[in-house]
Amino acid sequence: MSEAEPIDVRDMAIIHKTFRQGYAESAQLVRSAPTPSPERVTFLADHVDFGLFMLHIHHGSEDVLLYPVLEKKAPEQAAMIEHVGHEHELVQDALEAARAASASWRSAPSSDTAEALATSLEELNKVLQPHLDDEEQQVVPLCAVTLTEQEWKAVGEHSVAQIPRDKRAVAFGMILEPLDEVDRAYMKSTLPAPVRLLYPFLIDRPWRRYAATLRNGT
Repeated sequence: MSEAEPIDVRDMAIIHKTFRQGYAESAQLVRSAPTPSPERVTFLADHVDFGLFMLHIHHGSEDVLLYPVLEKKAPEQAAMIEHVGHEHELVQDALEAARAASASWRSAPSSDTAEALATSLEELNKVLQPHLDDEEQQVVPLCAVTLTEQEWKAVGEHSVAQIPRDKRAVAFGMILEPLDEVDRAYMKSTLPAPVRLLYPFLIDRPWRRYAATLRNGT
């Protein structure tokens, strides 16, 4: 590949779809049953916390492996890179508030703590959505013409490495669900060959069971 040829960076917007939709659904689920059974509270609180964890490691990987590299390789874009990178701090504040609200609801489920959690997830969305827009419209196009494929892939690999193995099927299911067939096929193509071969057993079935429990309580 020549240096002038952009690298494929479509996976950033694909991953962002999980964050764009997941917190609104979680807020709706918590509001729909603010004082469910202890088992249901634990499941939903775990789901919320895992969704927040996914965003935390996604941004952490960018902070370590994306933004510093961009600043070094594209110093003429330093102001934009610094501005969008600083948005991570605002998102992190909202994320921590949602974590605290989740812990409160987990320990003392009530209409009040459920509403506080749902509201905190909505507040996170208000801060997060414009940041995702900025990344996709400003940072990602710069990455396509500035980073090497190895540098780009390192960001995603860093995130995946931090996901517990017993959570990876759920994580990948969450990522695939909002996608159209083209993007879903692309993401499946990034899996190791043995995992692609056993996809129905390793990812699809575990995710379907999880999603049924999430949405139907079964």
